[in-house]
Amino acid sequence: MSDADPPWAGLASRVVRVVLARKDFSYAQLSEALSSVRVRESERSLASRVSRGRIKLELLLQILSVTGAKIPSLWDEALCASGTWEHRASAVVAAELSRQPTVTIDELALRMVRLGADLTEKTLASHLSRGTLSLPEFLQCLVALGSSSLERYVDYEDLIAAVQVTNNAQVE
Repeated sequence: MSDADPPWAGLASRVVRVVLARKDFSYAQLSEALSSVRVRESERSLASRVSRGRIKLELLLQILSVTGAKIPSLWDEALCASGTWEHRASAVVAAELSRQPTVTIDELALRMVRLGADLTEKTLASHLSRGTLSLPEFLQCLVALGSSSLERYVDYEDLIAAVQVTNNAQVE
């Protein structure tokens, strides 16, 4: 993890912990529930990944699905689509982009880099289009688009604060 990752990883961790707390799910229950969507994760590995904020967007979508958590209405169609969870993650990114039709994936990647994303524009654009984003990257994507889709699970102001921390760390 780079110096720029901790605020974003912490926020990613918080999102998942809030989902679990709101639905009164333990990691053991989550592990069992995820097996229903063919995800094999032990209680221990889930707890470890969540605590480090090392979560993919597709895992968040799986967690939202198996816990019965409230999903942003903008994402409904994407999550009901058939196909892989990676495909659904890509559809969620496309749904978020649909709010700003003049913003392309390349422009979004550039915005994310300007906000302090750790990856190159090319790598981010690839992750965005393929749905292989980490949750920290997706949170940066939401800020770059000005989206409050996850407001139920994390305050938008905290996302903005992470941008400021990241930018300050890059200046120093």
